[in-house]
Amino acid sequence: MIVTDKFTLLHMHKTGGQTLSQVINLSIPDNESVGYHFPYSELPAHAADKPLVGMVRNPWDWYLSWYAFNTHPRMYNPLYVALSDGGNGDFESTVTNLVNLGSDSLKSAQYRTALKSLLPETLDGNRGVGLTRASIDELEQSGQGYYSWLFERMHGNLDSELLHIGYFENLIDDFVRIMTDLDVEQSGKMKSKFDDIGRTNSSSHSHYSHYYSDDLMQLVGQKDGTLIERYGYRFESPSDDSKSVVPLSANVHFAFKKMRGRKINFLSLESGIDVSSIRQKLAQFSEQKWQESGREKLYEPHRDTQALLLIHDDDFRHFKPSLLPLFETFRSDLEPLFQRFPEFYKSQGYFVRALFARLRAGGAIAPHVDRVPSLLNCHRVHLPITSNRDVWFSVGGESINMRVGDLTEINNATVHTVENKSDEDRIHLIIDWVPYRIAGAATR
Repeated sequence: MIVTDKFTLLHMHKTGGQTLSQVINLSIPDNESVGYHFPYSELPAHAADKPLVGMVRNPWDWYLSWYAFNTHPRMYNPLYVALSDGGNGDFESTVTNLVNLGSDSLKSAQYRTALKSLLPETLDGNRGVGLTRASIDELEQSGQGYYSWLFERMHGNLDSELLHIGYFENLIDDFVRIMTDLDVEQSGKMKSKFDDIGRTNSSSHSHYSHYYSDDLMQLVGQKDGTLIERYGYRFESPSDDSKSVVPLSANVHFAFKKMRGRKINFLSLESGIDVSSIRQKLAQFSEQKWQESGREKLYEPHRDTQALLLIHDDDFRHFKPSLLPLFETFRSDLEPLFQRFPEFYKSQGYFVRALFARLRAGGAIAPHVDRVPSLLNCHRVHLPITSNRDVWFSVGGESINMRVGDLTEINNATVHTVENKSDEDRIHLIIDWVPYRIAGAATR
């Protein structure tokens, strides 16, 4: 937000805020910048009695702009990462997840839990999405579509006499009109500055109506209906359909394609692998040995797990991985399996990590999204060594019971969670494999 002696601009995502901020900075040098995408609740005390200025945007158009903006290669928005299932989701599925994020469905609940593992405790130093873990709880309790909830979070009481809302669709004229109404002496200067800088930070796409299915159109109309009615919006079609539609950008910052490029949560590589020799060797390890890695202390979602590390580096390097001493114990079991990976993925490559992960009886791995670059740029493969029918692995809202001996890749770039509802421990061999062609992707 930007605080001046006459008003405060509340800068909500994708509503022309960067353009307005530049105009204010060029016209009113004596202003105060307070955070980045900070909501009304963070308003400084000395500005509490000043008018508030914000912009509203057609929700259908806003969701499209949000999606298009976050596919830019330089963007890393944890909200987008989670709801696009690690870049696998298209516009339809990603925005559906966003609109429904506050709903009481199991899938939405898992997304919210995962987001809490990605978002900060406070807004201190925030330069991005402008959300905290606590704000996700507020969204859950609101029952609104995401845009409606965010708009109220940013602007506070929409019926307040201090609040002045303009329309994004009429950004320049509405902002100048509000400045004039508030007797801001630099109003005329601001109008000329708009001509100098034009619109900034805009996304490349055609009219929003070209990208919506009937189902998604109706979902937004339902979940954001109160705001739509308040500001008189409707779903419109362009008057001229003769122009070609600009395709939405691919998720280029997820250049590495998990699951062999398929938009699925689980990819079966092989079934019925004999793991009896591995199981017998694991039975010889003491409890103390399982706890040496300290995995349960380092990563909150894994507090019910312990690990035996085979190939691992604490800095999660993506090249020259270290074979740890324990690897030799299992070399004769693992090498025949490892040799088949180039066939699975039709490429030569190498292994950056391998470990045995034990999930205690009755334990769980909380919903989360892996965010370390090396974890996002590899094929993460699981091989159950000990398990049973009461262990459930969920990825992207889909749950399966992995059978012992079945080799399966998971999309760890999206929300995943595990529940061991049994009275015995579950042990998986986890393997991270990297094709040579993307070896440097995580270091660029």
